[in-house]
Amino acid sequence: MILILSAREDPHAKLVVCELEDRAARYLWFDPVEFPAHALITVSLDAGGHPKYILEYEGKNIDLGEVRAIWHRRPGFPEADDTITSDRVRDWISTESQIMLEGIWTTLNCLHVPGVERDRFAAENKLTQLVLASRLGFRIPRTFVTNRPNCLLESFKDFNGAAITKVLANPAVWRSDENEPDDEEWSAFTHPVQRRDLGYYRAIRYAPVIIQEYIPKSLELRITVVGSQVFAAAIHSQQSQRTRHDWRHYDLDHTPHEAHSLPDNISALCIQLVRSLHLTFGAIDMILTPDGEYVFLEINPNGQWQWIQELTGSPISNAIADLLIAGLPGTEPGE
Repeated sequence: MILILSAREDPHAKLVVCELEDRAARYLWFDPVEFPAHALITVSLDAGGHPKYILEYEGKNIDLGEVRAIWHRRPGFPEADDTITSDRVRDWISTESQIMLEGIWTTLNCLHVPGVERDRFAAENKLTQLVLASRLGFRIPRTFVTNRPNCLLESFKDFNGAAITKVLANPAVWRSDENEPDDEEWSAFTHPVQRRDLGYYRAIRYAPVIIQEYIPKSLELRITVVGSQVFAAAIHSQQSQRTRHDWRHYDLDHTPHEAHSLPDNISALCIQLVRSLHLTFGAIDMILTPDGEYVFLEINPNGQWQWIQELTGSPISNAIADLLIAGLPGTEPGE
């Protein structure tokens, strides 16, 4: 059996489910947000320490010991029953429930896509990614990760005024204005440093930031690795002013997407990077320079790919379904 952990309306999960149903593969789509309010789970261990996992959900008793692959797609966080009104108690229940679920997932003898929780978390660290990618043989931008204010001034000079900044993890930033009653949330995308920005260089003291040299772009690449398969998509981000510095501003009508053929050595490095992070899936962002060099930027251990499949025809959902059905080597394949 294949276990899909994601929200009920997740379009990525729906694409893979269609592939699984075409193959008559047995699967369970479960969102952890349903636990413990709408699902019961019991883990029992006998005197020999052999575990048995039973999920009671939607009128069925499901033996989770039959799971041969788990897709940690976009699982929700457990929620307490609505009859629990105290926020502190609800938070406690959610945390306890999440700890139980992670204990279950990590002790099941099965394949994890993209990986177990500790590996997914570790792989999200951009500093870790850059160091590892460089060691494997990727070219990376010259980079500073710092909260030392003068570093912005120095790097701006070293990079001849061609520098960018970006956050280490969460692009959702809360901006506080003393004249406004509520904080404002905004997205911190890749930002080209302008000379006027240098006047605020002291603000770096309050939180670390990534400062990199600006890499000229011919194309941006979104490279989706599924097991040992690599699907590269070229994003013509330079055709739109809106996406010139960060394609995540999305201007799909003016930024053509197409399948891209990677050199064999770059494709092999992408697979090696994902495996070195103990993952089975990864979405890699790279730049192809006007001189034909491939430059690594970052990897998302659980990145989006639906729009890439729709715009380029790359059979990513097919590859994920194949990976899940194959399961963990050495175990019985999922039914």
